[in-house]
Amino acid sequence: MKVLFAGSAFDRIKGSFLSLFDGMEVSIARDNEIDEALPWAEVLVTAPRALDEEFLARAVSLKLIQQWGTGIEGIDLKACSKRGITVCNVPSRGTGNAESVAEIALLLMLLLARRFPRAQENLLKIGRVHAPKGIALWKRKACVVGLGGLGQCITERLLCLGMEIVGVNRTVRPEFRAWGIQTVHPLEELEKAVAGADFLVLALPLNEDTANIVDRKILRALGPKGYLVNVARGGLVVREDLEAALDEGEIAGAGLDVFWIEPPDPNDPLLRRSNVVATPHIGGVTDEGLQGVARFIKNNLERFARGEAPLSQVRFPSERGEERS
Repeated sequence: MKVLFAGSAFDRIKGSFLSLFDGMEVSIARDNEIDEALPWAEVLVTAPRALDEEFLARAVSLKLIQQWGTGIEGIDLKACSKRGITVCNVPSRGTGNAESVAEIALLLMLLLARRFPRAQENLLKIGRVHAPKGIALWKRKACVVGLGGLGQCITERLLCLGMEIVGVNRTVRPEFRAWGIQTVHPLEELEKAVAGADFLVLALPLNEDTANIVDRKILRALGPKGYLVNVARGGLVVREDLEAALDEGEIAGAGLDVFWIEPPDPNDPLLRRSNVVATPHIGGVTDEGLQGVARFIKNNLERFARGEAPLSQVRFPSERGEERS
């Protein structure tokens, strides 16, 4: 079975995972090499990217697309189904991915709450101590949007800090209350859910139902003391509305690990704002995150090679309206 890891990022981190795939016929293609390597591949392991009909037409030997991570928004599932290509992703929780991303969410929240850019300025430029005054996360309220594996990991960690949690999810399930969440709202009640929250934390996938879900109306509901934290996908937020809300003081600030275009422009003025803290989409890039995802993928490829059903398969909705798994 010929396995192609598609993307320059895999070349940079191959020391962290490649030895797990000893015994398999493996190749890594940098971004500018993918087109040439694609006809060879029977299995494509990929980070989030656009895999459309035109791309798949060149993948003449492809049998399996294995997403490195959870996000499959760039994959044309209908085209894959038509071509008989199996698509799988990686569960976030339990692989080190969700656990690592939850830590980045916590980091961004702390940096915002303790006004880290101003603290660095005081330390390095002014030589001032005991300032600026921040806010404690203890006793604060967070609205966590998306209660899948990532949302659960974030919720667990924030509850340990003594925070109050309001949840938002596409479906409202009884077990959410057992996690310690105070109230749970469906997605269409996001404006209601976020009112009075100190932090709005995004942890949901990007799809046609969630694209641009955070607009000016939601940011105004969050209010001038609230912070937006996005560790999911840039496209969940209307960028122009976020900039306007920051300009007008309608929210207190934002913490971003994901962007609308990646990598972001280093000269992007959004990154220069004193009330914005950002990291370069490193949420899942930890030792445990990389190893956990790689181990899951190795096991899945071995199952597929043996003719067994792979795990975490993503299916295109049937004509009967069946939901994606």
